[in-house]
Amino acid sequence: MRSSNHFAGALFCGCAVAVIGTHKAVAQEALRTALESDAAALLRNMPPLPPPGDVIRWGPATFDVSVSYALDATDNSTFEETDRQKDLIQRPMVNLGVLLQISPRSRLDFRTGVGYEDYIDNTSEDRLLITPGSELAFDVRVGKGVLTIFDRFEYTQDVAEQGAIAGEGSVPRFENRAGLRSIWQFDNWVYQAGFAHLNVLVTGDSSDEGTSDFRHLERTDEQFFGRVGYLFDEVPLHAGIEATTALADYVVDTQRDPDALSLGPFMTWTAADALKITMRGGVVYVYFNATDGLDATEYTTYYAGLNLDHRLTSRFTYGFALTHDIRAGFNEGTDYIETSRAEFDGSWLMTRFWRWSWLLFAENAEEVALSNLGQTEKYQRFGISVGPAYQVSDHLSAFAHYAFTVRDSDIEGRSYRENRATIGVTFRF
Repeated sequence: MRSSNHFAGALFCGCAVAVIGTHKAVAQEALRTALESDAAALLRNMPPLPPPGDVIRWGPATFDVSVSYALDATDNSTFEETDRQKDLIQRPMVNLGVLLQISPRSRLDFRTGVGYEDYIDNTSEDRLLITPGSELAFDVRVGKGVLTIFDRFEYTQDVAEQGAIAGEGSVPRFENRAGLRSIWQFDNWVYQAGFAHLNVLVTGDSSDEGTSDFRHLERTDEQFFGRVGYLFDEVPLHAGIEATTALADYVVDTQRDPDALSLGPFMTWTAADALKITMRGGVVYVYFNATDGLDATEYTTYYAGLNLDHRLTSRFTYGFALTHDIRAGFNEGTDYIETSRAEFDGSWLMTRFWRWSWLLFAENAEEVALSNLGQTEKYQRFGISVGPAYQVSDHLSAFAHYAFTVRDSDIEGRSYRENRATIGVTFRF
C-alpha cells in the first residue's frame, strides 16, 4: 500500500498540466470539464502563496484577497480586418479565495475574481469580468477516496481567446458547470468518475450590437466522465483509459443537438518532479440530431494531446503542448470546430524580484457547417505574449506585457491583427 503522501499526488497525475482557462487541454466538452476539475483540484491542494504568518484568518476560514489595476492599449479593439479602432482599456479587479476546513476530512473552497473593463473611446464595449477558474468546491475524503461537489462559473466577453470570432469587440456569455467528481485508489489502481451539468447563456440586451447574433450559443449539456488508471511501481508512470459522453440541447431550434462520445488512452510520466509529460488521444464520435427539416448527421474524428512541463532549474521553467480537438461550433449554423494547435510558454526568474514570462501559439482550424444554414470557414491564428513582473514588496507587485495576435481566414473580411500593451499593479493583502 502506498503512503498517504504518495496517494495525494497520485490522485491527479493523469491531469492536464495547465491551470484552468489555458489551452493545454484537449477540448471535447466532457473531457475538458474533467481536465479542468483535475487542474482545480491541484490548485486547491497548493500551499497558500503568502507567507504562513501573513495569511488572513477568521476562525476556521483562511482568506486570500488581492486587488489589481491594469491599463491596456490596443490598436484593434473590435478585431476588424480594415476599420481598426484604437482604444485604452482600464481593468480594476478584486480576487477572493476562501478556504474553510469544516472537518479533518472535508473542506470548502471558494475562489472568484470580479472586475470591470472600461473602454475610454468605445464605451459600448464596457464589460463586467468574472475570471476563469471561479469555483465553489466541497471536498470530502471517504476512506480511500475523495468526493468533490463543485460549481465552476465564468462570465466573459473576451474575443481573443476564441479563435472562431472576428469583427466583434465582445461576445457576452456566461458558463456554469455544476457536478460531482470522485477519485478512489485501491492498491495501484486509481478510478475516477464524474458528472457535470453545463449551462451556456448569452447575456445583455438583445438590442446590443453583436449580442443578438450569438443567442444560438445558449444550450445545456449533460456530461459524464470515467477514467481507470494504473500506477506503476518501477517507473513514475500513470497510464490507463478514459471515456466521456456529452449530450447537448440548444435553445435555438436551428442548431442541431450533438451527442458526443470519446474513448482513448492516457499516460503521465513524471521524472523527479522536474519533468512531466502527459499524452492522451483517441476517437470521437458525434451524432448531430435532426431538426427543422435537417437530417441527422454522423461524424467521426480523433483527439490527441501531448503536454510537456519542465523545471529546467529552480529559476527557469517552460512548457510545450501539441493538441488536436473538436468542439461545438461558435458561429450560427455551424456544427463543430476542429483545431490543431501548438503552444510554448515559460517563466524565467531572473533575480529575486524580476520574472519574465512568455507564451507563443499557432493554430490551424476549420469551423464546419454540415448544412446550408451556416458557412464553413478555414482559418489560422498566431500569437505571442511576453512581459516582466516585478515584486516591489511582500504584498505589492507590478507587471507589464505585450501581445500580438494575427488571424488569417479564407472568408473575406474575417482576418485581423491586433497589438496590445498592458501595464498594471497587484496588491495582495
